[in-house]
Amino acid sequence: MNVMAAAITAQTNAKTQRDLEKREREVLAAGTRVLTSFNNQNPPKFQGDGGPAAADLWLQAIEKILGAIHCPE
Repeated sequence: MNVMAAAITAQTNAKTQRDLEKREREVLAAGTRVLTSFNNQNPPKFQGDGGPAAADLWLQAIEKILGAIHCPE
């Protein structure tokens, strides 16, 4: 019985590991798709000049793009 229990435990652990690895690949692929979509929108580059008002406008433009591509937070 102990041999069978050990075999079942090993199989369960192996499946859990495969499931975790699959999930990690899916998350990485989703992140890559979001980044590609973001870059395809030709986002504005922040130049660091223009003061707080320019920074706020840049941030608003970035947030608009992220909303349009349905980027998760």
